[in-house]
This record gives sequence, structure tokens and C-alpha cells, in this order.
Amino acid sequence: MPAYQPDWRVLLIGGSSGAGKTVIAKALGLHFGVPWLQVDDLRLALQSSHVMLPEDTDALYFFTQTRDVWQLPSERLCEGLIAVGRIMTPAIEVVIANHIDTFAPIIIEGDGILPSLLARPDVQTRANNGQVQAVFLIEPDEEILLANMAARGRGIDQFTREEQCTEARSKRLYGQRLAAEAHRYNLPILESRPWTTLVERIIAATSTRA
Repeated sequence: MPAYQPDWRVLLIGGSSGAGKTVIAKALGLHFGVPWLQVDDLRLALQSSHVMLPEDTDALYFFTQTRDVWQLPSERLCEGLIAVGRIMTPAIEVVIANHIDTFAPIIIEGDGILPSLLARPDVQTRANNGQVQAVFLIEPDEEILLANMAARGRGIDQFTREEQCTEARSKRLYGQRLAAEAHRYNLPILESRPWTTLVERIIAATSTRA
């Protein structure tokens, strides 16, 4: 059992791929005794089902249907990641509202979480009383990002070294964009390292206790 229950009912952990969101979400889930959800689960469900959404969804398939996508400029890939996040925002908003309204704490992590999500009316209302907390992780070192993505797998070993470096750079740029936007929304931004203190640093950053 955790030493105390968290202040939040929904904790969002954003950041680029390779920043350690999944590992730390699991650690926090075990610490607090609450489940955690990957935004990738929602994205894959939408992509695989080709469900009809109220807005244009072409960007949702950018990384799955663009030929030789990792040969594109890193800046274009970064824009693609932002576009996917914008499409995923309404779905994440629904999950947040459901878990708050049903009194079911959860940790949600993923690179599809944009800081602007906290400004959406349904989320903002709940975030204002502390039920929704968010923290964004950054890893500024491209080699560390690449090593983390390689350790995770997911087919990156099938890419050329140049494509791997392009992906790592795009993720670093995306992390910078997320951090800049999080700063505008006064949301906590933490460097992933040192790993040994990350759980404690996230708890401190998302606690509403004086």
C-alpha cells in the first residue's frame, strides 16, 4: 500500500519517445496502487479500426502509411508527431473525464499527450481543482534517446543508422516543442535523469500539498 493516496485522480505523463514515460508510469502505478494506460493503446485502436472521427484524420496515419517516413527531415517528423497528438487529444479527454467522474484513479502516459490538452474545457474544469495533474519529461541527449528506443525494440533495428539518427533527432525536437508549450501552460517539466530520483521528483512536482 502507498504511504498516502495521490492528490490527483488522473496523472498525465508526456514527453517524447525514449524519455522513459512507460517505465516511470509503471513505477508510479505500483507506488500508488493504481493502473496505468498507454496512449499508444488508444492510437493503435483508432488506426487499426479506421474509426470515423469528426475531424480529418490523415495525420493519424502519417507514420504508418508514408513510404520511407524516417528519411524525411527531422523537423517534418516533429510536425507529424504534433499532428498525431492533436488528433488523439479528444480521445484522451474522454478517458480523463471518465476516470474522474467514476472515481477511478489512473496514470496515462504517451508522446501523444500535448500540454494544450489541459486547456480543453472538460479537462480544465477538472484540472483547476487538482484532480488532473500533468508532468512532461525531457531527454536532451539524442544518443540516450536512441539507446532507449533500441532497448525498447519495436523494429528500430530494421532502420539504417541514418534513419535511426533522424528518428532520435525528431524525438529530441519534439521533446523541446512539448517543453516549450508546457512552460507556457505552467506545467512541470523534468529531465528524466537521474532515474533514481525521478519517481520522487514527479510526486513532488504533482503534489498539491503545501
